[in-house]
Amino acid sequence: MTYDLAVGADADIVNKVAEEVYGQLYPRYFTGSEPYDAGGTPTTVTWDVRTAPVFDLTPPAHTEEELRARFTEGGNRRFTEEELSEYTAALRTSLDGSTFQVVLHQVHVTVDTGGGEDLVQGDVTVTVDVQASTSPSGLLTLNPLKAVASDTSEVQKVILDNVVLPAVLDQSREILSGISLPKPDIPLLSLSDPVPVIGPGQVVAAMNLAEHGVPRPPFPDAWPTSPFFALLGADTVQRIAEAATAYLEGMSFPAGDSADFGVGTGYYNATIVLHQVWCEVVDDAEIPTVRVHASATGSGSAGIKWFWGSSTDAFYDLALEPDPAVTLTLSTSGTTLKATTESVSPFDLEIYPHDDLVSVIASWVANALSSTLGGLVGDAFRGIEFPLGDLPTVPFDLDPVHLDVTPTDLTLGRFGDALSLQGDVSVTKR
Repeated sequence: MTYDLAVGADADIVNKVAEEVYGQLYPRYFTGSEPYDAGGTPTTVTWDVRTAPVFDLTPPAHTEEELRARFTEGGNRRFTEEELSEYTAALRTSLDGSTFQVVLHQVHVTVDTGGGEDLVQGDVTVTVDVQASTSPSGLLTLNPLKAVASDTSEVQKVILDNVVLPAVLDQSREILSGISLPKPDIPLLSLSDPVPVIGPGQVVAAMNLAEHGVPRPPFPDAWPTSPFFALLGADTVQRIAEAATAYLEGMSFPAGDSADFGVGTGYYNATIVLHQVWCEVVDDAEIPTVRVHASATGSGSAGIKWFWGSSTDAFYDLALEPDPAVTLTLSTSGTTLKATTESVSPFDLEIYPHDDLVSVIASWVANALSSTLGGLVGDAFRGIEFPLGDLPTVPFDLDPVHLDVTPTDLTLGRFGDALSLQGDVSVTKR
């Protein structure tokens, strides 16, 4: 895998949000009117987007001619052929896999001379090229690059180029700036900045664990076909489990008791501590499991105070052998991936006395320690349940529109080498 975590959505989800945004923002946005001098004739150009924008997430092809034109248009600077080839190649690398198009299928344009008659009116299709990129704050943002009109037979190209397209591009920048894709909220897990991956009909944010750096291509040719998905590599699941079970390190379990043995009063005191806690992902089934290992050692003392006043005391070390291991199963609850105890490996409490225990209390101490400390540790392991992390709600905020796009109906499975969570989304107003 060339990434540790990927979160993606298909075009239907993106366009569902686009329809909601369009419905709430129109006509505050998606319309405009500007004066324009048409060859000495003062006119007013009005444009009106009459249908919701459609996000075409198929990466557009960039011709060599188009890319070169971005450096040569205007003629303000001349490049050598070597420089032009170098800059064009760098631009292609920057755009490949991160650009898509937003199509405005019905933009009605009216040119009014003010004399009561329209100079011209008609519908055009406007296509906006958009690049997804990572902002300095680590969010995935959408940046419109250019707007192009087709179906221009009824409207003069000069009016489209000088009035309509710049206005559409400006509004697109303002609207799309309200969309950002935050990193998943996984406590104690540090992630790299997201890298946008635009595939046919899908937008994906790929991330790594911070220590692995930013993900680099090549990325998969295909992603899950669900409306929404998240893919977690084994390293990510293990790191989350390590963070979530870190509280076990150093956990102590004290025990003690006393009893009358006729010839005196016996006692014991002991403490056992968990340490060297580590996790592994067992990836041998459709849904991998997480196994948590720990060493458990301790020490204590025991003895008897004789009825005539003296006492006999002994000291010992303790250990659970073999080291206990907890197997955790993975499941989903809402937007949370959870891990819960499935089983605890068998173990025994071993006592290593420094001195001989008095025979009259030896079996009592051994039985009491085994049932008490062994039971306490076993109960602690059997009670492990923790969230591996929440998948993010994606906000959209552009007054007066405030929407939350939240994953729903997630199911757990496998996609290639990754653990997958796949489902749908809900779009709600705030």
